[in-house]
Amino acid sequence: MQGMIISNPKLEFLRPLLERWFDCIDRYNAVRGDNDAPYWFDEKANISLLSAAAWMAEMVTLQQTPTRKQTEEGERNARADLLIAASEARAYLQATQRWPKVNSLNLTQALVDITGDAKRISYASDLKLGCLFVAPQKAQQSATPEELQDMVDDLQKEHSCAVAWYFPYAYRKLRNESGQYHPGIAVLFKEARG
Repeated sequence: MQGMIISNPKLEFLRPLLERWFDCIDRYNAVRGDNDAPYWFDEKANISLLSAAAWMAEMVTLQQTPTRKQTEEGERNARADLLIAASEARAYLQATQRWPKVNSLNLTQALVDITGDAKRISYASDLKLGCLFVAPQKAQQSATPEELQDMVDDLQKEHSCAVAWYFPYAYRKLRNESGQYHPGIAVLFKEARG
């Protein structure tokens, strides 16, 4: 089960990147085997997958890119987790990750927080995005198809500018060392204005 919705036209340039993001997850598992998944780790691991997908989509990226921010006191140095640039557009991302329960995503505050953080990473005229990776987890058993569909429905209800999800059938029954099932990953983007 995979998909994406881009509701903000400014983020449409990310569509090829998100399509290749699914491929990067599959490639990782093909090389590393089916005993782990790259999205179990943290936002840095997932940023590296986004970065790889961007390069596959003929874009360029730079992690931990230095930026400048205009403040009332003047300019100051800042840093973005990831710069994604295509010939026609670019975006600065600030990212975080959550591992909520399958039946209780509760992502609103995390998305607001990371979008607030993104406001501080560059000039007001730049496209700045809060980026929230979501690796849902469930104890004791894997998520049912109905639970996965409910999660997708919940993801679409969040006030984001773009959302993509990937719950690969082959990996839905993978457990981490602590016995938690992580059926897949979602990423939400929200524009930070100001």
